Amino acid sequence: MKGTEAKSENIGSGDATRSDALQPGTHVTAPITDIEFTVDSSLRSFRHAAEVHAINCALRQTGGNRKRAAKLLSISYRSLLYKIRQHNITPVVQHS
Repeated sequence: MKGTEAKSENIGSGDATRSDALQPGTHVTAPITDIEFTVDSSLRSFRHAAEVHAINCALRQTGGNRKRAAKLLSISYRSLLYKIRQHNITPVVQHS
């Protein structure tokens, strides 16, 4: 049981578990504030922009071949199709 023992802090109470550690069955809830909403929405928009960029780059590299783009992105073809619809990505037409 070398790696599974609980770390202890001897503060004189005799309790072998850390006082700042969550015990099994303990739930932590925090009120939603405007700051948390802003962080969440900016994280969501950052992820959205990153997915759109990655998908567009993969499609450009594969000449629009969605199956090969999905393989490049290491996601399934169906996942790629879902994300293309979700992000409203339209194929870029290259003029010669």
